[in-house]
Amino acid sequence: MVYLLDRQGNVLWQNSAGARVNGVGISPEGSWIGVAADKLYLYNRDGDLLWTVKTSFIYRSVDLSSNGMYVAAGCDNGAVYIFDRNKKQLWDYDMGTDSYGLAISENGRRIAIGCDNQGVYLLNSREGESWSYGTGRLVRGIALTPDGRFVAAGSVDRCLYLSTGEGEHLWKYPVGDAVVSTALTNEADRIFAAAGKMIHVIDRTGVEVQKIGLGGRAESVAVTPDGSFLVVGGGEGDRSIRLFTNDPDLVETWNPPEAVINETEQPGEATAGVTASPAPGNTSTDTGAEVGAAAREEVPITSRVFGWVENIISLLFKPQEDFLA
Repeated sequence: MVYLLDRQGNVLWQNSAGARVNGVGISPEGSWIGVAADKLYLYNRDGDLLWTVKTSFIYRSVDLSSNGMYVAAGCDNGAVYIFDRNKKQLWDYDMGTDSYGLAISENGRRIAIGCDNQGVYLLNSREGESWSYGTGRLVRGIALTPDGRFVAAGSVDRCLYLSTGEGEHLWKYPVGDAVVSTALTNEADRIFAAAGKMIHVIDRTGVEVQKIGLGGRAESVAVTPDGSFLVVGGGEGDRSIRLFTNDPDLVETWNPPEAVINETEQPGEATAGVTASPAPGNTSTDTGAEVGAAAREEVPITSRVFGWVENIISLLFKPQEDFLA
């Protein structure tokens, strides 16, 4: 099933894809929705199915540029396809390996891909591969800033990576669990990684500024470019969608002071405020709102220093700079 929700958590529409859904992508302005399953599906924001594309392989990932001008999709036959919103295939590229994560820039010129062969790749539109590096394990989480200037990659090697769009490796940060999804705000001010039962929030210098704990496995994470909204999808043990915000006005609207907690709710299960993207230098402001329940855990200064040291040590084990596709 594919669902579209509004900001209040209301289901606007739901449609059956007819097979397991492996990935969903939405254009930056929210007008077009792509779905990767046994077929590639394109919907408009009203839930109307515009077209499908079927191959003899399974689509694993999908992402859309602004206004749905370009629809990028990865298949388990090792190919990456680019369509326009009228279903015309513009080009394809053979990665030679399964792709598990894919992200496209707003203008459609850059495409970042995480692959089964442990590689992180960046493609330039119509020009093919620009650069790549290896992580040592399968790469599942991939994110691009809207302008394509920064690339975040999450690997089963339990590390989060940040690179520039030009291929400069900035840092590698160990998070303790396999990273299955990543997200970035503008200028990579905040990098989010879903790993185990935790969402790790890292700043651009490679310092962890916050952790958001879930009751079950974290499966996916997405953030608005300005960092004002964070969405987290839970898996085994959780199976819910959570929306976080750092807008204090919305927090007050959704969680008025006079609100009474449901008497059936157990102590400790009350909605916890979470700041999805705290302002630089301010990681302790409790101004978030959440749909559902999750624990908030600020990172004490000693842990930050320890994490910084870990990051420095991890740089001794850089990605394979000469990784070849």
